[in-house]
Amino acid sequence: MKKFILSSLLLSIAVMVTGCGSEKQENGKKTLKLALWDANQKPVIEEILKKYEEKNPNVKIIVEITPFSQYWTKLETAATGEQLQDIFWINAPHFKKYVQGNMLLPLDDLVESKKIESSKFPQGMIKMYTYNKKLYAAPKDIDTTALWYNKDIFNKYNIDLPNENWTWENMIDAAKEIKVKSGLYGLAFSFEGQEDYYEIVSQFGGRILSEDKKTSGYGMEETKNAIGEIQNLIKEGVIPTLEEVADTKSSDLFQSEKVAMTYSGSWMITPYMKNEIINKKIDIAKLPIKKKDAAIIHGLGYGIYSKTKYPEIAKEVVAFLSSKTAHDIQGKSGIVIPARIDSQKLWENSYENLNLKGYSKMLPNGIEYPASLNTAKWEEIQREYLNKVWLGEMDAPNACDEINKKINEILASEN
Repeated sequence: MKKFILSSLLLSIAVMVTGCGSEKQENGKKTLKLALWDANQKPVIEEILKKYEEKNPNVKIIVEITPFSQYWTKLETAATGEQLQDIFWINAPHFKKYVQGNMLLPLDDLVESKKIESSKFPQGMIKMYTYNKKLYAAPKDIDTTALWYNKDIFNKYNIDLPNENWTWENMIDAAKEIKVKSGLYGLAFSFEGQEDYYEIVSQFGGRILSEDKKTSGYGMEETKNAIGEIQNLIKEGVIPTLEEVADTKSSDLFQSEKVAMTYSGSWMITPYMKNEIINKKIDIAKLPIKKKDAAIIHGLGYGIYSKTKYPEIAKEVVAFLSSKTAHDIQGKSGIVIPARIDSQKLWENSYENLNLKGYSKMLPNGIEYPASLNTAKWEEIQREYLNKVWLGEMDAPNACDEINKKINEILASEN
């Protein structure tokens, strides 16, 4: 009887162990999961993964989408239970937190073996996802901001179209002229970091963080001047107020033809071109020049969960996602700018009647997206004080001084 019980117990344990070991098996294949937040990109990602699966029929990769507003919370919950997806999108604001939390697998062996050709990517992107001289995420795409404009509005009121030689003053003069002639806003900002005021600070020669990310840039006169300029444009009625864009986003105002120009990130190309009301009326120009010809660049990376059951397969998948084949598919889709430099021409030609060079011309002078270990913490302080500026409750220099002091305190605690 004891022998029977012992045999039954051993059999039960064996079944349990077998069950755990095959939890990621599907039809005899090793199944990995890839987490992302943009449903628009799912078909392109799946097309790329299909190419990998054709060469590796024993592997199946399932794409899981979580809206951005829930993405990081869901990832952290999954990581707590050691159920994080094998591969997932990572961005600069969250990178240090994940790498210092030991949630990312280093990829330096893929770089050394040339399976990830680091020389084919902008070095700012490689630097963005490198920690202690090791790469922890493979660059996926690169994004920046450009000036979108409605050609019909400009032509209707006989105003010269934006061009690559435009200065900040040219843009503001055109915005004012459109407002006078049409009653429409000539220009709108979203008041959302990278999409406009980060860019404007860079154009004015300022910074959000120092290059080494150890100090705030809000103490710089150039940064204060940029923030003050935006405040003045609100006061003068040249751009919509914070309250107005809170009700209707600047991108929505542009799509409903209530605004002639707006700064928009490259991730807005697909939504704008899907809008049949405006997609034949709009075009892109590089950002106007003020003191500097500059823009913030950012981009996503593919990270591998440090506790994935299949680390070697996950590395092979990420290496393929970094290949020219994968980035060419991404480039031809037009949905995002491929991080690989040798695939970006395909992206530039993905829309016949759209000047995508308005974006790519910003890349050579790109400034790395400002991020640190506690990005979310100091971004909240930044938002709190800048909202007071946009609402006219505080002047720009004093607000910048307060932001500078508080961000420096946070950064000092990180170093």
